[in-house]
Amino acid sequence: MSGRRDGRQHDDEVSTRRRRSPDTTPPGEPDGPPDAGPGRTDSRRPISRRRTLRSLGVLLAGFGTGCIGGSGPSSDRIRWKRGIRGRPLLDDGTLYVMGRLTLHALSPTDGSTRWTTEYSEGDFDQRLCLGSDIAVDDRRLYVPGCDGLRSLRRSDGERTWFVGSPLRQGVGVGDGRVYANADDLLAVDADSGDVVWRANTGGDRLTRPAATADGVVHTNRVDGVVTAFDRDGERRWHHRTDTETRSPTIAGETVYVATSTEPGRRGRLLALNRADGSIRWAVDTPSPKRGTRPVVDRDTVYLGCSGRDHGTLVALDRSDGAERWSFTDENSTVYEPAVTDETVYAGSNDDHVYAFSRTGDPEWQTETNGVVGSVVAGEELLYAATNERLLAIERS
Repeated sequence: MSGRRDGRQHDDEVSTRRRRSPDTTPPGEPDGPPDAGPGRTDSRRPISRRRTLRSLGVLLAGFGTGCIGGSGPSSDRIRWKRGIRGRPLLDDGTLYVMGRLTLHALSPTDGSTRWTTEYSEGDFDQRLCLGSDIAVDDRRLYVPGCDGLRSLRRSDGERTWFVGSPLRQGVGVGDGRVYANADDLLAVDADSGDVVWRANTGGDRLTRPAATADGVVHTNRVDGVVTAFDRDGERRWHHRTDTETRSPTIAGETVYVATSTEPGRRGRLLALNRADGSIRWAVDTPSPKRGTRPVVDRDTVYLGCSGRDHGTLVALDRSDGAERWSFTDENSTVYEPAVTDETVYAGSNDDHVYAFSRTGDPEWQTETNGVVGSVVAGEELLYAATNERLLAIERS
């Protein structure tokens, strides 16, 4: 797609096809209709924990449930499943998933299709152009791509504007601004699509920025530089970690940044003062998984990590970084968790989704027959993205 660099490209300059669908997915749709989950047969292979939770899976692995043919996991906890691949985003009663070439808006209750926006391979200069790490505000969805940033109406997927500057990662949204990592860090007006300001970040391995109403923080993954900008584009501070970094998370007056000091073996989690970038505390952790970021609730920071022999989920005290509990899986990675008032959920490379109390006690686990790279919690269901499908799993 062409257009002036970082300029707004109007709707008639892009070949995008949209299809409205009724709530019940019609037969023959490529992704297939939502499937109702069969009877109640949760996987009972014991959950393992380091320190508080030690690994018992080697002794009791034989108790796991399997699948029925090639139709996917058979756990009774699974309410429905769709043949859609991509990171789910749940907001205001709609579940959004950006697949390889199709953006899906789904009913979170039964997985039926509300609308789709479809693209063609011919629209792009390279494969796998559209990123699955979409963002949302009250009125729009934002889809990053190798050719630029798309803004779509939430109601029907119609495009409202396009910024034609190739993006390197996902976007951050904060109070009428969309921040995107292109050749520069861009601040885009969410209503008009105009680029308000740009800042030279001096790197091409930039992570997904974290945005608030008064500014944005981003990291350079390879160089390990964390940089904060005010809303008007003035650089507030920068902090050098001198090691590989992950995407930041802002919570209150603190910026949390996970680093991988020795990928696959060791990492470090930093809590930085949001005002000036000074270190509040720093603790050693396992190596954080690339593409994940810290998840923060009222008093705890959670981090999904990878390792040579197993993955780890760690829960740390927000005030000083002290470890509260940890969980170790039986493969190489535990991914970014989803946290509710009572429960912590995480997917793993060992083809399971795990649920823990906030104190780390195991509540249940469900076999998925696929790597679970992303989970999102709704009111009654947990939505898990595997490398083959999207699953809706009963939370309780």
